[in-house]
Amino acid sequence: MKLKLNILLIMFILGMTSCKKDPKPEPLSADFENGILCLNEGLFQQNNATLSFYSKDSLKTTSNIFSSINGRGLGDTANDMIFYFYLGKPYIAIAVDVSSQVEILDALTLKSVKQIPIFNGTTAREPRALTYYNNFLYSINFDGTVSQIDLSNNTIIKTIQCGQNPDDAEIVNDKLYVVNSGGLNYPIYDSTITVIDLTSNSVSTTFQTAINCSGIIKDTENELYVISRGDYNSIQPKLLKINPSTNQVSDSYAIELTAMTFYNDFIYLYNQTDQGIHKFNTITDTYDSNVLIDCSGFQNLYSLEIDANSGLIYVSDANGYTVSSTVKCYDLNGNFKYEFTSGLNTRKLLFR
Repeated sequence: MKLKLNILLIMFILGMTSCKKDPKPEPLSADFENGILCLNEGLFQQNNATLSFYSKDSLKTTSNIFSSINGRGLGDTANDMIFYFYLGKPYIAIAVDVSSQVEILDALTLKSVKQIPIFNGTTAREPRALTYYNNFLYSINFDGTVSQIDLSNNTIIKTIQCGQNPDDAEIVNDKLYVVNSGGLNYPIYDSTITVIDLTSNSVSTTFQTAINCSGIIKDTENELYVISRGDYNSIQPKLLKINPSTNQVSDSYAIELTAMTFYNDFIYLYNQTDQGIHKFNTITDTYDSNVLIDCSGFQNLYSLEIDANSGLIYVSDANGYTVSSTVKCYDLNGNFKYEFTSGLNTRKLLFR
């Protein structure tokens, strides 16, 4: 879930944190090989995004890994983190929104390979989400653009215009589907998806969906599902199904969801009405009204992910946005397994 404007305003009043000193970078310890790497967003305009690591061996969390290894902070408001291979070598890319940087890390050592500024002159483009395709990295930027990054030298080679304030993207059949929220244009939100042909890196079409779209995922049949957040007032959130063959909304489901993830033909989603995680069958397009995981005890559900290797569900609670998050783990039947403390506003997880 992206930070809403009212949350950002609350965070803005908090004091700036001090920067860490400059320790010497060291190789990644074996202690960081079997566990969960956490991207912690931090607080808006406080320059305190971090990486932390939960070890499945020691059952302990190590904080501020990026700064201890690289001798500097990660930046301001980290929104996304992905793993990819380039020329057979593993890397991690991180989108740092307010700092307007894409950070490239060696996935084995967590050392920074390149910090890529994402700017239009002196104006920040604000990278919100990342995706990888055919030896290129694509940064989806909140200023209404997508940056194509050549991974041979980690430089931007093309900027592609899309809609207003895009929040996420998904790839189907050599096409990048970019969801445009228009989140900064309240009450006149965007209601489109921009389709970029990744063979020519140009816009092939733009089509209408519903207002204020954010998250997007694809199922095993390459059909797309999108969260429409509504207007936080009279227009309620809903789940949209997109047919990429026709580039049209093929169905709509009145579910007040704010987060979702996909695993084995099911969407696992958080319904804010009953504060529970539910299953949606993408083969039959049916919603299970039974609560799989009761999240009513959470203060602020902030992210929802599934480890594809273990089939375990991970849900982060931001705990009021000003203290460390709690990440809770459940099996696919909704049974609680364990929990751990991560960092401030845990946004993304990578399972190592």
